[in-house]
Amino acid sequence: MSILTSCGGKQSEAEITQEIVPTPTTVPTLAPARAILAAPASTPPDELAEAHAIVAELAAGSGLEFEIRQEIFGNEITPDVKIIVFLEQPNNLGSLAANAPETQFVAISSQDWSPPTNGTIILKNESHVAFLSGYLSALLAPNFRVGALLATENTALNQAYINGVSYFCGQCASAIYPLNKYPFISQQPANSPPANWQAAFNEINMNKVNVLYLPDAAVSVELGSYLAGIDVAVIGDQTPPDELRSRWVATISSDGLSPLREIWTDLLNGQGGKVMNANLKISEVNYISLTDGLVWLSQGKMDLVFKVIALLRDGKIYTGSVIQ
Repeated sequence: MSILTSCGGKQSEAEITQEIVPTPTTVPTLAPARAILAAPASTPPDELAEAHAIVAELAAGSGLEFEIRQEIFGNEITPDVKIIVFLEQPNNLGSLAANAPETQFVAISSQDWSPPTNGTIILKNESHVAFLSGYLSALLAPNFRVGALLATENTALNQAYINGVSYFCGQCASAIYPLNKYPFISQQPANSPPANWQAAFNEINMNKVNVLYLPDAAVSVELGSYLAGIDVAVIGDQTPPDELRSRWVATISSDGLSPLREIWTDLLNGQGGKVMNANLKISEVNYISLTDGLVWLSQGKMDLVFKVIALLRDGKIYTGSVIQ
């Protein structure tokens, strides 16, 4: 008997098993979140270094990558840009913020500008600098003997300086001869030659000035060299010229950088839309020995200064009036 075997018999598993190759898929790589510092090329080196240090530190502590630019354009603000800090307010800040609603914008500015919900203005109020300069001058001057050389054009700042003096000591009347009421001031056009500023100082110093406020408009090498030989201590709103360092007591300046520490968490949480006053900074502090006594910013006096700074920042002192 013949046995027939069918050609269509069952195949083994080895013959029917096929290799399954998965189809590759592309997983998008998300760019790391970034914080950008926008600092113009004209930024003074010391200010740039301070800004770099603060923003880089805050970014690192928040897990953000940090980078610095001289300028930034709208098409460069991608969704991974979490925070941008401008050391100067750009003219197109409104449109930049409108086109990048997920990014928080901070501008250190002298403009009283209402920001959008994703914008924050740190306002550098120069009247605060002038007011505190007057207050500090009166606080430090033996017998309240305070004077100032002021630019005629800066009417509001000049009044703020005078009001700062009065805020500390009222009529500021010296108790010993010459029995004057201070401050004595002279106002000159900002572009006046050094000889005019020197003559102006000589005029007010006839009433014996112990602490002189010297804003940037009046500073020159010639005047600095002249004052260096006079029995007077000097306060200013700028880095002291080298020839005047021997007479320099302190520099008062607006500080828009330290407030970043106060608002950084809000920025990370997408909370903006506010205007806040800049801080005020006292630097280049020295003590000067005068005929009438020592001019020195002690810790106790510094504590008084800090209280005034806090009131100015909170808007509780109006620099345009002596009545508070």
